Amino acid sequence: MALGSGLTQLGGYPFEVRYSEGALVRARVAADVAANAYGYFSRLFSGVEPDIAVIVADQADWKSRQPYGLPFFNDDDGQIRPGIVVMPAGSGDFWIAIGQDIRDASPRGYTRLLATYPDGAGGLDLQPFFDLVTLHELGHAFEVLGDLRLPTFWLGEIFANLALHAFVATRQPESLATLEVLPTVGAQSRRLGARMRAQGYSTLEELEAHYTGGDQPMNALNYVWYQHRWLRLAARMFDADGEAGLVRFWNCFHATDRLSSGKVTAASLAPLLRTEVSETLGRAIQNWR
Repeated sequence: MALGSGLTQLGGYPFEVRYSEGALVRARVAADVAANAYGYFSRLFSGVEPDIAVIVADQADWKSRQPYGLPFFNDDDGQIRPGIVVMPAGSGDFWIAIGQDIRDASPRGYTRLLATYPDGAGGLDLQPFFDLVTLHELGHAFEVLGDLRLPTFWLGEIFANLALHAFVATRQPESLATLEVLPTVGAQSRRLGARMRAQGYSTLEELEAHYTGGDQPMNALNYVWYQHRWLRLAARMFDADGEAGLVRFWNCFHATDRLSSGKVTAASLAPLLRTEVSETLGRAIQNWR
C-alpha cells in the first residue's frame, strides 16, 4: 500500500494532506507553511503547481530507507500523488543523534542549540527546525515535477535550500534564527568537519557516488553534515543575490539540459554557476573540499 493512502485527509489546501492518528496539529503546521510557500514558489518558478501530497507520518506509518525523522520527497511510481513530501510527526532517535553528534564535537555549540531549540525541560527539541525543512522538500517537488534539469544530485540539494532560505527570509523572517542556528553550529564545528573528512565523505564527488547508491553508502549523519554546509551556502547566496539569484538558478536549468555531454563535475559546473546563477555559488563549488 502506498505511503499515506490509509491516513486521514486534511482538506483546504492546494495539495493533498494526510496525517497519522494523533498528528493533526503537526499536519496543520506543516500544511499551513507549505501552502504559503507553494504560492510563493509558483510565482517565482514559471507558474508551476506540482501535484503533490504532504504526509505527516508517525514512526509506525513511516515507510522509507530514510531514518525516521529525516524528511524526504519521493516521486517514485505508485505514490498517492506524482510527488509526496513526507514529514515526521515527532522526534525520534535520528534527531537525538544529530544533537549528540554536535554535543560531542562542540559542547559550546550544543549550548547554543539548547538556547534556540529548548524542549522546556532542559533538553533539545529540533521540531521547529524540521517544521521548516518541509519547505526544503517542497523545493524538491518544484525541482522534480517542474522539469528543473539539474545535472547532479547535490545541486538539487543546494537549490532546495536556497528556496527554503528565500521563503523564510522574505515571508517568515521571524523564523530565521530557527533555520540558521543548527546548520551554523554544525558547519562551524572544526572537530565535526575533521571527523567527517577522516571517517566519512566530504567532497561533492563522494556525495554523488555514495549517497545516491553504489558501494559503501553514506550514513545519515554524514549527509546531515553536508546539509549544514549547504544551508549556510544558501544563506550567503541569498545575502548576495536575493530572490533574483533563486530565479536565475531556476531559469538556468528549467526545461534545459546543461553540460549534458561527458561527466559533470564540480569543476566543470563552477564556471556556469558563477556566470549564470551566482558568483557566490560558483566560487563555493570551485573551492569545495
